[in-house]
Amino acid sequence: MKKYMIENQLKQVEILRELYPPGTKIQCIQMDDPYHAIAPGSIGTVDHVDDAGTIHMSWENGSSLGLIPGEDRFKIIGKSKGRSADV
Repeated sequence: MKKYMIENQLKQVEILRELYPPGTKIQCIQMDDPYHAIAPGSIGTVDHVDDAGTIHMSWENGSSLGLIPGEDRFKIIGKSKGRSADV
């Protein structure tokens, strides 16, 4: 992988970490995982964002399925700190 691509990916992950710090409350709008999808309207709390940009969650239903920005649709409903955005 070229150095520019790696640097760009690292910047994108840093932005996600700023947007979704631990403790941020998120509501699922749509998830297209045919095996383990989180139901629309479900609420969860961000645990962390990993180096691949997956937002790891603790969902109110007990699931820990992560969100993938650009694939899953969700919105912030409560913020612990940082900026706000809907995806």
